[in-house]
Amino acid sequence: PIFYFGDTLYSVDESAGYVEVWVWRTGTDLSTSSSVTVRSQKTNPSSADAGTDYVGISRNLDFAPGVNMQTVRVTILDDLGQPLLEGIEKFELILRMPMNAALGEPSKAMMQFRERVYTGDENDGQIVAVVHRSGDVQYRSSVRCYTRQGSAQVMMDFEERPNTDISTITFLPGETEKPCVLELMDDVLYEEAEELRLVLGTAQSNSPFGAAVGEQNETLIRIRDDADRQLVVIEIPVIRQGDTSKASIVRVHTKDGSATSGEDYHPVSEGMGDPRAYLQADLETVM
Repeated sequence: PIFYFGDTLYSVDESAGYVEVWVWRTGTDLSTSSSVTVRSQKTNPSSADAGTDYVGISRNLDFAPGVNMQTVRVTILDDLGQPLLEGIEKFELILRMPMNAALGEPSKAMMQFRERVYTGDENDGQIVAVVHRSGDVQYRSSVRCYTRQGSAQVMMDFEERPNTDISTITFLPGETEKPCVLELMDDVLYEEAEELRLVLGTAQSNSPFGAAVGEQNETLIRIRDDADRQLVVIEIPVIRQGDTSKASIVRVHTKDGSATSGEDYHPVSEGMGDPRAYLQADLETVM
């Protein structure tokens, strides 16, 4: 886990009396306790002074298992008794002495596809691609997930997801995965496998560190049409001539021509011993 401040700059009016600062703990494993110390210090050059403009602090924050955020309140002193016209004054808060964690800065909210390829059947009605978010996930983030046609065509094979706000996927604070759903168009005509791409773009976040699209910003979508492929069974007679008084055996097997085994027909390899037999072949044909 790492500790960091929720924002890089906090502004407050002197009369407010205090300012609250967020300290975040993020990482893949928050199942153990950890702690960090928050201290105040002067800026260089000096601006706001502890004891005059604010109450200096040195506070230890204990994070129990599962806790990812705590607030620190710093008291701001108002000079009501001796009002002075002052400009903007500043002081700093720093993190020190982390235990069971490290000090760091959150990365941008990074969004990308979980897989490089998604495959589905036309009659499934839809294909769901998973968009993964990493980095700073404590804020609301969004990204567009839109289509880019290839051999698969818009409104013939799938419903378009345009590169507009209507195709936006939104991550709420803490969420790391969201679906990008592609609706498919089913028909009764058989088609070979067709392809298109889903693309991510226009990443946004409420985080002060922003958002970006990761390296895997595209995923390939393959649409199969196995349901419209029909099976036809044909029988081919195998005839034995000449002396049929004794048993004979012949082995028959298939061999690819323009048709491909496993794609256009089921391969056959068997022995035959009857005087008259039939070779049965299963052919997949486009109807």
